[in-house]
Amino acid sequence: MELLITAGITAMVGTLLGVLTVSGLRSWNQNRAQVEAQETAREALARMTKLIREAQTSSNGSYPINAAAAQSLVFYTNVDSDTDREQVRFFLQGTELREGIIQPTGTPATYPAGSEAVRVMASNVRNAAQAVFTYYDASFTGSEAALTQPVTTQNVRLVHVNLQIDTDPNLPPTTLTLETNIAFRNLKDNL
Repeated sequence: MELLITAGITAMVGTLLGVLTVSGLRSWNQNRAQVEAQETAREALARMTKLIREAQTSSNGSYPINAAAAQSLVFYTNVDSDTDREQVRFFLQGTELREGIIQPTGTPATYPAGSEAVRVMASNVRNAAQAVFTYYDASFTGSEAALTQPVTTQNVRLVHVNLQIDTDPNLPPTTLTLETNIAFRNLKDNL
């Protein structure tokens, strides 16, 4: 009888330890995945900041900003340190933040859409309908409202980037918001 009671208690303790171990490992994996997603998004935001700040006229003389929408931004900058300025497109597709680059061809330069090289910069972006990009004009001092869509690209002087990062919205930890304001250096007209 004592042997049966001991075996029963041992089985219950073993089962409890197994459940706690599995639960702890799931939680650890979820937290690790969230931290990795956040780090990838931070790296993407740093690259976006660098390239947007350096926007300049295209290789054919077009205005530095090609298109400014809530979920995408298209502009020109030199990403590879040659003499040409590439067309860069940052855009949200599903839950992926992507970067598309088009090298100019010909004289005068053209940017054929079919030659766009696209890569995923960050996954687990949960903005859904919330804008990734909002735009401000030269009068922005910190409290003014954003420009309304559709945005006139010639009015844009600053872009606010907002990324909502979460590997699984149904599980902890909570969604992390990464935000920054980026001024277009070559478009400053207040100096």
